[in-house]
Amino acid sequence: MRGDAQMPPEWHKRNPPQTFNGNELREKEFPPISWAIPDILPSGVTLFGGREKMGKSWLAFGLCISVATGGVALGTKRVEAGDALYLSLEDSERRLHRRISKLAEADTDLSRLHCRTEWQPADRGGVEDLDSWLEAHPETRLVVIDTLKRIRPSASGTRNMYDDDYDAVQPFVPLAAEHDVALVLIHHLNQQANPDDPFDWFSGSAGLVAATEGILLLRRKRGDGDAFLTIDGKDIEARGELALKWDPLTTQWTVIGDADTHRRSETRKAIQRAFDDADGPLGPTEVADILGQPVNTIKQRMYQMSKDGDLRVEARGLYTLPHNFNNLHNQKGTKVTEVMGGDKEEHTNGYLPADEGNERVQRLIDGGMRPDLAVAEVLGEGGVS
Repeated sequence: MRGDAQMPPEWHKRNPPQTFNGNELREKEFPPISWAIPDILPSGVTLFGGREKMGKSWLAFGLCISVATGGVALGTKRVEAGDALYLSLEDSERRLHRRISKLAEADTDLSRLHCRTEWQPADRGGVEDLDSWLEAHPETRLVVIDTLKRIRPSASGTRNMYDDDYDAVQPFVPLAAEHDVALVLIHHLNQQANPDDPFDWFSGSAGLVAATEGILLLRRKRGDGDAFLTIDGKDIEARGELALKWDPLTTQWTVIGDADTHRRSETRKAIQRAFDDADGPLGPTEVADILGQPVNTIKQRMYQMSKDGDLRVEARGLYTLPHNFNNLHNQKGTKVTEVMGGDKEEHTNGYLPADEGNERVQRLIDGGMRPDLAVAEVLGEGGVS
């Protein structure tokens, strides 16, 4: 046999590894995937990234509370109750106390929410400690480690960054599988402005995302109330992105819909406002300059708005609102009754004053309603008809 002379004698004593064939694999039945948060967070290791001070810790802590209480996550996702562990390794108990007082009512039972602000690094018994804790709490569904930096082993200095990053995450993978829990590692993002691939957003090498089974990516412009949550992973059939809204009063994130739909809606509203403030027809380039958005995006959206009747083609490449009388900014003090025509005296008995009608129309337009429909809505209320 070729190469036998170079093989040690004990090599011939080893039994061949057992394999399974395709038929056996096809006939095997597996239990359904466990979800801590339906369609968002399956069991396994998930890397959760976001810029500093953008609300990712609030979001993660809120998810733990939802699981611990069997409540609703992100305002829309009903979750199955179970134990939840939140390792807050960058915050004090005082800060956690302040957060929990905002995220949960005073009479909410939080006995299944477990927290700790210190934990050994992974290479100093941290993984073994977590294994023991999960053994003692077999109904745990969610573990959040905030942040990965605080629990990962120190870099060896003798290996490349990919290997160090991969080994920082990999020990948690079999642990999550053994205990059937969703294990979330919170991590910071790099300084790239806008990489095309969401996996490139995470600080460090590709070894981090290679070792994980899923990612969550929270992106938000500083100061904005809305954000976008990218969801991807081995158990996610197709990459998704949700639009979220931040409520500063309840300090909670809520899903408000699909990200693409939300962006289109927000862009339409912004285009509408640009025309409300304009003195005449506008082209896509002018609107794009006003809004600070790409020309092609605005051009496509304005074309679609014209097809939907929200804009009217005034000339080649120029658009106006379909009904100029609805441009309340341009009409300044003009009253709805005067704009709509008719004697003002006919509209004063049993109806709202025209100024109040103007305000109501404007509120509807700001909310995304077409101008002609907004006027019709107010007229239909008997407000200024």
